[in-house]
Amino acid sequence: MLSSLDVIDAFLTVRGETNFATVPGRELDEFGERVREFSSAHTPALDPNAHPIYLGGWPSANFALLGGDMILSSLLYSGQVLVNDPIADWFATEQYRNEHMLGARRGYCHPEDNMEARMHRTRAYLNTILPSLEAMRPLIEAGIVVPVASESFFFRERAAIDTLRRGVTERITINPVEYAHRFAAGAIATDGNMRGYFTMAPDPDPSEQIRRAMGHGIRYFAREYALASAYGVTYTAPFAHERFLCEKGISPIVGSSTRVVEAVLRSGLPEFHGLTPRLVRDIHDDDAFADFRARLHEVYQHTPTGDSAETDAYVRDQENALLRPLIQRGERAASGGFISRLGGALSGNKWGIAAALAADLTIGTVGAATAINVGGAFLDDAVRRRRKGPHRIWSSLVRHNRSVNTELTHVAHLPASVAGVQKMEPVEPDTTKVGPWGIPAAPSMSYVVTAGELIWDADPRNLVEPVVDEEQRARLGVYGQCRCGSGRKHKFCCAGLR
Repeated sequence: MLSSLDVIDAFLTVRGETNFATVPGRELDEFGERVREFSSAHTPALDPNAHPIYLGGWPSANFALLGGDMILSSLLYSGQVLVNDPIADWFATEQYRNEHMLGARRGYCHPEDNMEARMHRTRAYLNTILPSLEAMRPLIEAGIVVPVASESFFFRERAAIDTLRRGVTERITINPVEYAHRFAAGAIATDGNMRGYFTMAPDPDPSEQIRRAMGHGIRYFAREYALASAYGVTYTAPFAHERFLCEKGISPIVGSSTRVVEAVLRSGLPEFHGLTPRLVRDIHDDDAFADFRARLHEVYQHTPTGDSAETDAYVRDQENALLRPLIQRGERAASGGFISRLGGALSGNKWGIAAALAADLTIGTVGAATAINVGGAFLDDAVRRRRKGPHRIWSSLVRHNRSVNTELTHVAHLPASVAGVQKMEPVEPDTTKVGPWGIPAAPSMSYVVTAGELIWDADPRNLVEPVVDEEQRARLGVYGQCRCGSGRKHKFCCAGLR
């Protein structure tokens, strides 16, 4: 089995079902156990020669919801992409032992829900996420997208992640108020389905509250970064906040045996419009694009890292002598190859790569265009023993003004709001005294919730609430209709589950 999709296929095929809409609660519970068994035994098939990447700050965490031109185009330039397995993480018991925001996905077995509510929520999540996951099947089956369980990893490697989190925090010395002016609250990913949406009390000096919010963002970043690090893939930061954490929090941590040089690929790489997962799969191994991708990585493999002037001269020379013709060839392949024949087109926009290039003096230059070798500084010995050779860490896609909303689906933007403490009713803020993120400076009996973004993929309101005749339910007892939405009697659905 390659992914949880195979577990789903096997489960539904045996039961003669096409989806989970009417699967009894007991069998849904059994499916969760099959998912946990699979994820605990699964070893992802990652090929170092394919230059695998992890798209941080939400894209890899929500890969089934990818829909933007920039992110889908990036899949053409990377052999593989490591992503979070949304099915494995939903059913992971470890998620309830990991620190999360209150608005995080509730998962399969939230302690505040009874079994019928849990099954209803799970049914809602599966019926929402599976169509999106099915659309990504061509990329998963082709080995381009590689899902792994993340919640179990976050718990297993929590000590190493906490070490990394503290290290990054110590190096982010920017003043909290300056930080809030630099990054909108909604730019800070704090969980797999949350950005921003911080609760703040009125305060003439909100520095400490902003610092706590920064900590949530660093925690989430450290988890994603450690996941990429453990599997030996390049952590790629498509958005500004993650790139900032990489530059300020990661680059200074590398050991004395590592030199880091940053270079910018000034020639833009073409971005494509109208891509779909199936189209990306078909284009990905087209001879013209495969050669282009290999040559692109080869150019950077030999980048000198001892002197910044030498590096800059090399990059400039390579762009003019090699990369520009390669890019032009790639564009011609796009206009005359698979893309044109299958309906894709150049969007007219381009993005570049801001690359972190590094070489361990005892090993030599790392073979990817976007690399830092940290030598396993933050992962324990067990993880370090699993990893071999030089280690790619981070890069960033730049020269774009894309937001999460343009690259992922199911994202809802929530504007800032102010509410009273007692009645929880909206009240008018004092706009004459408002600090960063809309935090009121004047004392009052209200609090502000900053702007943010949420992914609505796990809320039972995505489905019609089951209509249950409660009088009949009270009269029939366990033979009344189950509240989980399966349409079955409680006795034959969720009764007896804990």
